[in-house]
Amino acid sequence: MIAPQQTESIKNLVENIHKENILLPEFQRDFVWELGKTCELFDSLVRDIFIGSIIYGKPSFEITVREIDKRPRKGEGSRKKLVTKFFDKEDIQRMTQINNFRLILDGQQRATSIYRALTGVDEVWFIAKNEEELETSIREKEFRERTLEEMLFEFSLQEDEDRLSIKLSDAFLISKGDILDDDIKENYFEKLSFIAGMDEEELKLAFRKYRMICVKLGELFNSEKLLSYYLLNMNTEKFALFFERSNSKGIQLNFIDILAAKLYKGFNLRQKIEELESSFPNYHFNREIIVRTISYIVSNGKEVDRNYILSNLNYEHFNMYWDEVCNCYRKVLDFLFKERFIISQKWMPYENMLIPLIIFLRSIHKTDFSQMNENQHEFIKYWYWSSIFAQRYSSGSNEAIIQDASILSNIAQNKKISDKAFFSRLKIQITSLEDILSFSKKGNVIYKGILNLINFASKGLIDWSNSSQLHLNSKLEDHHIFPKEYIKNKFKDNEQILSLIDCVANRTLIPKITNIKIGKKSPSQYLKELMEINPNIVESLKNHLIPIEIIDGAYDDFYIVFLEKRAESIFKLIEKYIIAKEQKIVDLFYQPPKTKGNIKIFASYYNKKVEAIFDIETQQVHYNGEVLSVSAAADKAKYNLSGRDNTSTNGWKFWKYINDQNQERYIDDFRKYK
Repeated sequence: MIAPQQTESIKNLVENIHKENILLPEFQRDFVWELGKTCELFDSLVRDIFIGSIIYGKPSFEITVREIDKRPRKGEGSRKKLVTKFFDKEDIQRMTQINNFRLILDGQQRATSIYRALTGVDEVWFIAKNEEELETSIREKEFRERTLEEMLFEFSLQEDEDRLSIKLSDAFLISKGDILDDDIKENYFEKLSFIAGMDEEELKLAFRKYRMICVKLGELFNSEKLLSYYLLNMNTEKFALFFERSNSKGIQLNFIDILAAKLYKGFNLRQKIEELESSFPNYHFNREIIVRTISYIVSNGKEVDRNYILSNLNYEHFNMYWDEVCNCYRKVLDFLFKERFIISQKWMPYENMLIPLIIFLRSIHKTDFSQMNENQHEFIKYWYWSSIFAQRYSSGSNEAIIQDASILSNIAQNKKISDKAFFSRLKIQITSLEDILSFSKKGNVIYKGILNLINFASKGLIDWSNSSQLHLNSKLEDHHIFPKEYIKNKFKDNEQILSLIDCVANRTLIPKITNIKIGKKSPSQYLKELMEINPNIVESLKNHLIPIEIIDGAYDDFYIVFLEKRAESIFKLIEKYIIAKEQKIVDLFYQPPKTKGNIKIFASYYNKKVEAIFDIETQQVHYNGEVLSVSAAADKAKYNLSGRDNTSTNGWKFWKYINDQNQERYIDDFRKYK
């Protein structure tokens, strides 16, 4: 829950940081502001310019925290490691209640800058205008009536010998009120170079001004309205969402950063990722994939969402499964590349599809893809391409991960699929070659899928310059076969053609350096030039599913004809590897639910669980000694759990059972597939 905007004083902020009642989550980025930014910050405060709100969080879970950066900017201690501490839930609750413990979620740079300036870690000076520099209307005021803004010349990183200067850290100490005037004069004022050579009367006047500015700075530090803040009482879910969606400097943090802070006591997640990528420099490992896979394993195939991960996973789980999952992750990437499912990691359509594949590999004998049989291989190919072209992982991917990981695990164990709905979820969304022409955004999964499918069908795309095979992490660009500028100049009055410039049928993946050389030339021109350095360019075109007549200029004036020709070739691949395989896969792997016998069923209502027996053949439920229809049994169960008798329930979507894949399913399966 987020509280209304509130305010606090600079003094309160500094004192709470000093007492360590205000700290940072361990994952927060480092303090990076230059001193000039600190001067700008105090200039804004004096001028009453809004500097943005600080956002605090009160966590309700264990977390590793870090101290505010108090190190000098250079010299001794400048590279000292910042202190981190691990607090469990009980520590957090106690400190929150007693000390108003808070974490800075947003505003670290501002809060740290203020703290460093007022405690003297950074030297920042208030430089006052001389009398002659004041506007006439200001000079006519009594000194005590002048505001800091009216007197301010600038904030500086050093004393100004020509103007009265007050170091902010000195003013902060003085504002506490326990230093006598004689001590202020001796320890602070008389050390100013500005007063050198002044007579007694001048010194007296200068000291009065010095003290008055210190008083006004003290009022600034003590003002309850100076700093605004929001306070969030947060569970792990909201804590993660906050960092994914809001950061004042655009540095995106996600729930894995929060998890890293939680695990820090016994498992350094960041260090482990660095070690992994150092050991395998040609791979990119997405830490979220590893974490969600471990979550799936720990939860027995039930959970991969952030809330479960943050609430339930601990460093012992990661110590137990990290090496195994990472090893499987690497093997899956090798498999996908060697089988030509992906041309490079950057162009992978759905990274989340790696999780079911890791679980499949983990479930197969000796965790090696060489151990799968041909039927399993066929299923993997069909599942992979169908999931992409059905855009299965575009939304609600957590559920898809769990379902598919469970299915693939059972396929690895030579078990059948009793959930016929699974196959309908793999229905692709491309039904004709015209559909191909509608995909033009490189972020679209079908756009990526088409380019990868061409790679798959070609058994690996080759470069155009030398016909060498492209490798796993080649730096590729989706090159326009008909260059954009050529189309714009050649067909500038044809809106239909211009709208299809970026169509995926006009794109193919080649190395960036090759793409740069192509420029604005017609297809036939730049391809003939490429032929001079690669006489086998025709084979490259075939490999990329490009009609070879393009090299002779047959399509230079017929862009739409070219698109339709290539889209037709692409659609034939989709028919071959997906549409034509559907019935065979269903026949091989579908096993209808049994039609006779009794099974245990259950339901949850008002956070209470109820159990019963379902007779598959009679389609009736045995509940509390009665034999009832499915819906009547549901109404009765809801009444017993809640005391409310005005319910009307679709019992088929109330009662659940555990299927052969260890999945929770509604008993509606036995009605639909009877």
